[in-house]
Amino acid sequence: MAVDTQDVESLGWYFQEQEERQTALGVATFNLYQGAVCFEGKEMKVPVVVGDGIPEILIGLPWLEDRRLVVDKKAGVLTLERFSVL
Repeated sequence: MAVDTQDVESLGWYFQEQEERQTALGVATFNLYQGAVCFEGKEMKVPVVVGDGIPEILIGLPWLEDRRLVVDKKAGVLTLERFSVL
């Protein structure tokens, strides 16, 4: 998961560490936070890459194949809801 700095601050998630990773443009330093998401009715702690200029919350595409992402900033909750195809 990747989110903008202002979003992670509004969610109240906690900074864990900085980590260097190889990207297509070279080595970059990322701020890693611990986030909380509800997955199939259970809250899970997940690593979150945080930076400036990330225009939208990014998550891995496989999570969205059969789920809907719901963002409730006021409550500080991101939820992936399973849905059925009729």
